[in-house]
Amino acid sequence: MTIDESIDLNLISTDGGLAQTLESLASEIGGVRALVVGDRAGLPIVSTFRGPTSLMMTAMATLALSAATKVTSGLKLPEPEDILIEAGGWCVLVQLLGGGYTLTCVLPADENLGLIKLAMKARGREIREILDEMM
Repeated sequence: MTIDESIDLNLISTDGGLAQTLESLASEIGGVRALVVGDRAGLPIVSTFRGPTSLMMTAMATLALSAATKVTSGLKLPEPEDILIEAGGWCVLVQLLGGGYTLTCVLPADENLGLIKLAMKARGREIREILDEMM
């Protein structure tokens, strides 16, 4: 999979609050290529892009979450907070929002992951509040 699409926030079709929150997060994170909020079934709720890539990315993030949770459980460790996948010059960071919801970001590997994680955690709380209000 190559990541060469830029973010087009005009393509987001979902709740305005979620779209605004993703827009804010995209502005905070330099170089981000994709942001997707997924549900517990692995389906995208809101994304900065459309199409099969969004669906595939969210489904795979859910599978990665499931695998990471099984690993930490088997080692008698707490549940994971984040999952990081490094591939070539890219990183895929999946953060757990609680209730099975995920926030996935695709970004260049040379970005500051500490700052990215902080920004995602802050916006992730906002996203979770919006999701709770919607459900």
